[in-house]
Amino acid sequence: MRKKIVFVLAAAAMCRSLQANADVRPVPQDSVHCESHTDKELMFQPIDPTYHKGVLVTSPWNGNWFVSLQGGAGAFIGKPIGCADLFDRVQPSLSASIGKWFTPQIGTRIGYNGWRFKDCNLASGDYHHLHADLMYNVLGGQYVKKENPRWGIVPYIGLGLMYNPQNGQKPFAVSYGVQGQYRICKRLTVLLDIGNVSTFQGFDGYGNANRFGDNMFSVSAGLSFTIGRVGWKRAEDATPYIRQNEWLVEYASELTESNRRYAGQHDRDVRTLNELKKILEIEGLLEKYGRLFDNRGNLSGVYPKNNYSGLNSLRARLRNRHWDGNSPLANDSLANCSGTAEPDASDNANLEDAQSGKSANVPDSTNANADSISSYNHSDCLAIIKSGNGCIGSPVCFFFEVGTAELTDRSQLVNLDELARVAKKYGLSVTVIGAADAATGTAVINDALSISRADYIATELVKRGLAVEHISKVGKGGISDYNPTEANRLTKVMLFIKR
Repeated sequence: MRKKIVFVLAAAAMCRSLQANADVRPVPQDSVHCESHTDKELMFQPIDPTYHKGVLVTSPWNGNWFVSLQGGAGAFIGKPIGCADLFDRVQPSLSASIGKWFTPQIGTRIGYNGWRFKDCNLASGDYHHLHADLMYNVLGGQYVKKENPRWGIVPYIGLGLMYNPQNGQKPFAVSYGVQGQYRICKRLTVLLDIGNVSTFQGFDGYGNANRFGDNMFSVSAGLSFTIGRVGWKRAEDATPYIRQNEWLVEYASELTESNRRYAGQHDRDVRTLNELKKILEIEGLLEKYGRLFDNRGNLSGVYPKNNYSGLNSLRARLRNRHWDGNSPLANDSLANCSGTAEPDASDNANLEDAQSGKSANVPDSTNANADSISSYNHSDCLAIIKSGNGCIGSPVCFFFEVGTAELTDRSQLVNLDELARVAKKYGLSVTVIGAADAATGTAVINDALSISRADYIATELVKRGLAVEHISKVGKGGISDYNPTEANRLTKVMLFIKR
């Protein structure tokens, strides 16, 4: 009768609690919500970039600069023309320039050219020409389809000053022409330039100084060297990132709403449980059923604690072939050495093999014979450790990217902090064993790689204050001890008592 009264009162309390919280929107209970966790995981993955078709990013300030040097011949033809033809006026010329390409098609340069020329009376003299040019690569559109096309045709036009040292004339000049380009390699380009410089007639001392009429035709060839960054980046499409951000905002809103609903449900449950405790207290049953509530008044599940019986059984079977798994061990090494030392190197190897799916070389009880793996008592374990032959604790492994001495995750280095601290505090020696996976690379490569991985971890330990003379390094080369293959790309750190 008392139990019936308790349940009736509990039901009434729950009804009052639900009525008191009628303002909270109820959660539908008659619908099934199917969520695809795979789709959500894909949305959280990094997005592979996509690019706009035919669109390139302009060059940064430190990219696509060039320096060019050219040599050739020039011929001065002015007004008055004089008595000689074009070939009688040919003289050597040099030119040098520095410039930058802002896009695959548009660039600028500042240059100098000059040397010798013959005026209308065939008198030889020197000249100098400083100029700034705007350049346009007609074939620059090829960069959309190719990373570095070889050919370029570049018309140019510019402004500058001419200088005649013989008469001191410094007239304004206009330069124009066309340049052919052929790229030999990533940074080196061959140039062929045909151009002209037009200036006022008084440049050579003859003619009307207020009218254009003197011209310096030139043909030159040379080399151009690109400095700084080379090439052009394609314009990345931001649409996938925008969509991902929009989805993340919506998903965050959904989680906020779910949290609000769960918080309301939790409050209702807490009030219901408080009412139930009051009823149990009134009926005198709180002492009997109080164990069902935790310190906060919530129902607490009673879960058994893990006694590690499976691990204990595995270790015992590795040491005692004759053990049937049930009867107590006369000399149980696990019980004697528990909390003091780990199994020796052979036991560690067997345990690793068992964990990686390989045979642990442990026959079952039906094939047991008189031989057994010797087990250690407490003093045996301490003796091995103190002798410097037994590793203290379990080895700590650090895993690397394929073909490199770079950790798969640098957060692993936090383990080195504790290893170095313990080794320094207790005066321990450290053995660092590097390895590579035998599935990739040659034996020579894997030998070198295993040593470089051991060197990397040893260097990190030295950075943390561990003396070099307390560290020994071993390179095992390529191994196939573990499954999957990636697990063999490691460096193992073991602590020993110094001998």
